[in-house]
Amino acid sequence: MEYAARHGILGQSFLNLDTGQPITVHKSSLEHGFSHFGVANVKLVPALPALIRHAVRVATEPHRPPTPQVLAVETYLAALRLGDQLFRVKFRVKVFPSNLRLYDHQTVLLWREEKGEPDGAKSPEVRAPKDPTSRPASGSALRLADLVEDVNRDPAFTRCQFDCPGPGWEQDPDVLDTWFSSWLWPFATMGWTGDPEQDARNATLQTFYPTSDLVTGPDIIFFWVARMIMAGYEFMGELPFRNVYFTGIIRDKQGRKMSKTLGNSPDPLDLIAKYGADALRFGTMRSAPLGQDVLFDEKDVELGRNFCNKLWNACRFRQLQAGEVEAEIRPELLSSDDRWILLRLDRAIRELDAAFAGYRFNEATATLYRFFWSEFCDWYLEAAKAALYGEDPARKANTLAVLDFVLAHILRLFHPFLPFITEELWQSLGYAKDLPPDQGGLTIMNARWPKPFDEDFKAHYGLDETAAELAEAKYDLVSRGRNLRRELNLPPSRKLDFVLKPAGRLEAHEAEVIRLLLNAGSLRVDGDWQPPRGTPAVLSPKLGELYLPLEGVIDPAKEAARLRRDLEKIEAEVGKLEQRLADPKFAERAPARVIEEHRGRLAELQARREQIGGILASLEG
Repeated sequence: MEYAARHGILGQSFLNLDTGQPITVHKSSLEHGFSHFGVANVKLVPALPALIRHAVRVATEPHRPPTPQVLAVETYLAALRLGDQLFRVKFRVKVFPSNLRLYDHQTVLLWREEKGEPDGAKSPEVRAPKDPTSRPASGSALRLADLVEDVNRDPAFTRCQFDCPGPGWEQDPDVLDTWFSSWLWPFATMGWTGDPEQDARNATLQTFYPTSDLVTGPDIIFFWVARMIMAGYEFMGELPFRNVYFTGIIRDKQGRKMSKTLGNSPDPLDLIAKYGADALRFGTMRSAPLGQDVLFDEKDVELGRNFCNKLWNACRFRQLQAGEVEAEIRPELLSSDDRWILLRLDRAIRELDAAFAGYRFNEATATLYRFFWSEFCDWYLEAAKAALYGEDPARKANTLAVLDFVLAHILRLFHPFLPFITEELWQSLGYAKDLPPDQGGLTIMNARWPKPFDEDFKAHYGLDETAAELAEAKYDLVSRGRNLRRELNLPPSRKLDFVLKPAGRLEAHEAEVIRLLLNAGSLRVDGDWQPPRGTPAVLSPKLGELYLPLEGVIDPAKEAARLRRDLEKIEAEVGKLEQRLADPKFAERAPARVIEEHRGRLAELQARREQIGGILASLEG
């Protein structure tokens, strides 16, 4: 009570640094301060050096040696003395993932209070035991009576925590802290002298201190990260970094740590020689969720290599079109496909910026993968061939301009993940010298990072969602036509003749795009065409009806019989899945991942059942 009165805190409320909630100091809390039993709101302890500087608790686990943990006995009072310095750490240093704690690390508080090594490190009554072989009990056998002389004090061991070499031992008073020089890394590496006037003239130091991001492992928060913050405040008066990203551990597919003993640790140099450095980087980052360990699989690196090949081939396609880099895009010549890919590029940039801001690098790679492979290559490049192989030179030049614009953005977006191949392609495509200064750069490293398109840009080029609806409708119709071909067992390479009964006016260029995407021998656009009995078709609400005449292609009767057999198998599997998902025991016991897989499979089968049913109706018409 006297201690509380001396500090003037009885009856006052304080902020809990962990929860942000207020804590009130009550008289009963001080009289019955059983903090370890969850009774007291706040526990106050007299400032006894040996107790405060070296209060130790041993945390034990089965089959593991005890681990000493320093307790911040006066944490909350130390926080009050720190004032705004603690809150600058708390609110200005962002930690990713956010569940890891940095700002209120107890060692930080104690260090800032003492500004040096705790006196307890030299305290003989703490570190020199009378009985060097004695050890505290472990696990559940640990009793409060073994640890506490006064229930209003935190427990403090005065006995040896580990096996000792013999009686009479005591700590070496001159021990080198091997992490000490690492504390100074953010500024000592840039010519820091400690002389304020000289350091103020150091351009490198003034430019790069403080920096923005630190990437490290969570196992060295105490040894390195927290101490760099301490040193930064002490010697530079400023935080050394704003964001701390903690990586996960790379494990094998079974979740084990990699080690030479287990033989589960591939040599990165061998992987680079086999797949390339870019492939290794991209494949690993693609499987690295924020704050989680990476289960390494060489197939991910192989996927990264395939992705690099896809990027190389896409840029090679641009080179084969010949011509200089086209920098000017004429809005009046933009097709629906051009507007669609520009809108998708804008969306990809926004999603990528959001992923980078949250250090969600696996999401960033997923965004790039979807945009480049699924949208740019699978749809736009194929659709662009209608203009590139057409007879309109103005439309071809404008399509090349859009192609160069999008490719230059793609290379810059990929550069953090694929630095080597993107630099090579940047140079070989001529973007280093031919792009405008606000877009290019002699090296891609100096090129401007892409920004989302502003409203003026979108208005100038007519970029809105309605402008891309026609392209979306075309791709949907083509997907349905491809599925129709697949269900009829007709290979994609076979040139087939399609007929489109349009729902409205369709320009010749748009019809040619549909033909190319379908890989059709011909596409007849005829609103008056009457399909023969048994002609299968797919429907697009915006574009109309797409028919596949089967005369001379297949035997409709045999094909209908085959489809009925397929439909029976699908019906049987759908019934089993529906019965399993409706079972309460399955829903209760099965892992969520398995349930989602079953639901996805059911939705897939139901969609296929509907599609085959429509084809059968057409064949049996």
